[in-house]
Amino acid sequence: MLGNVVDFISAFTHSTLSVSSLLAQLTLALPVLLVIAAALTSWRLAQRSALLAMVIAFCSLVSVGFHGAVVGVASEWLPTVKIDVLSGLMLALTGFLAWVILCYSKNYLAGDQGVSRYLRWLCLTVATVWLLVTSNNLLFICLSWTASSLALHQLLVFYKDRPAARMAAHKKFLISRAADVLTFAGCLILYLHLDTLEIDGLMHILAQSHQPGRWVQMAALLFVSSAILKCAQLPLHGWLLQVMEAPTPVSALLHAGIVNIGGFILLRLSGLLEVAPTAQLVLVIVGSVTAALAALVMMTRISVKVMLAWSTCAQMGFMLLEIGLGAYSLALLHLLAHSLYKAHAFLNAGETVSRQRMLGIAPATHMPSLVQILFALVGVAIAVVLTSVLNGLDPYGEPVLWLFALVLVSSLLPLVSSPFESRGWSQVMVLIGYAIALSLVYGVWHVIFGRLLPSSEIPPSPLRIGFAMLCQLSLLLTQFIVLHRPQGDLSRWLHPRAFAGFHLDEFVTHLTLKIWPTQLLMTPPQALRITTPLLNKKGS
Repeated sequence: MLGNVVDFISAFTHSTLSVSSLLAQLTLALPVLLVIAAALTSWRLAQRSALLAMVIAFCSLVSVGFHGAVVGVASEWLPTVKIDVLSGLMLALTGFLAWVILCYSKNYLAGDQGVSRYLRWLCLTVATVWLLVTSNNLLFICLSWTASSLALHQLLVFYKDRPAARMAAHKKFLISRAADVLTFAGCLILYLHLDTLEIDGLMHILAQSHQPGRWVQMAALLFVSSAILKCAQLPLHGWLLQVMEAPTPVSALLHAGIVNIGGFILLRLSGLLEVAPTAQLVLVIVGSVTAALAALVMMTRISVKVMLAWSTCAQMGFMLLEIGLGAYSLALLHLLAHSLYKAHAFLNAGETVSRQRMLGIAPATHMPSLVQILFALVGVAIAVVLTSVLNGLDPYGEPVLWLFALVLVSSLLPLVSSPFESRGWSQVMVLIGYAIALSLVYGVWHVIFGRLLPSSEIPPSPLRIGFAMLCQLSLLLTQFIVLHRPQGDLSRWLHPRAFAGFHLDEFVTHLTLKIWPTQLLMTPPQALRITTPLLNKKGS
């Protein structure tokens, strides 16, 4: 029996061409199955297609482990399929999310009159995403990106009688179409100057070109700008916060899947970013500012879903920051972890509310002192240093690790310092041990993903690292002052502005309605809820 298994594995790994061709055919069959499921409105076929996607993704990763990345051709008239670690992991992720959301939606929308329409558009959305993550042709990727946005639009306006949902979908539609123009313009520039749109061909040409030219750098800037628009970065972020009128599984699909596509495409085009330092600087600036401001706004929110939406905005900013710094392995780890966490958070939003209520039953008795904070900080710093030593990380060889060490320290600090409120020093010592374990796990994941998707060999400029560090330190200092002096001058000045989202979305909403007005059918109370934030633009 064991000999037969060994013979099968040997035969399976002997021919790279046959394996890649078979996987290409199976991968391209997945969207077809979902289209059939949409036409037949078959929940069972859709769920089995998602399970099949996970199986094919696993086989793709095994094939990549034996042969390395390959480009499979199903036939001459179909687009080529790129089979590598990135496409395999993304196919596994989207297949798993699709299966979970389909199972959840079947019960969530049971008895709803529009359930058939919902299933059709959900299947078409996932089908376009599968085409996107596995394609090797840049133009086909951009077409799939546009198609996924158009299909998702129908899910966002699933409840057509809700003006807030229609307004948010209207803003997203215009912003996404502007992003589409940028991506297609970037495709055109690359084709005219590099004479190919195949991803592997583009990366090969760029790797051998020391001076790619201003037009190629302009193309990189166009793709970066498109990703910024579709990843809901400030100030064009308001639509992401206002799509909560859609069904909960649609929110999970958007925040856990669709909004991450910009990061995936930038990872796929990492070779293009390597030759465009201006585009990388734009990613660092926009991502750092968005992550910092969105984190401040989160501190003022009470609604669980709105808080999760601002969290997505901040996390997307941090992911773009990682890509701008050339930390592609960490960006991929961030993308996968955030997708799984956010899908669970939205689909389990009711339990989140109950947990927050339980925490409110026993509020903190007192804030930890400065000495206790410093003790916790030293303990967490020791945990991070041990992580670097035991995992063989080199902060001097990878200067970007200093920034992520600061982020890791700031994220673990509340875990260690909070027990001072009631239990004191003994439990802090225990939690410092937990912090060491968590940081070690983080370091192990960093090493694993560093081998799966190597980061940039070109160290980021001091300007990019310095700006990101400045934003992170400013955020930490502001949060510390606000939490420890809630009645201070800074807290009183910052809170109303942060609660209003720094009034950024009101300007974008006015501009959107001027560019392309939309007719919202609403009752007077609904109109008052929609227009009051706009009338109080200068209020608190």
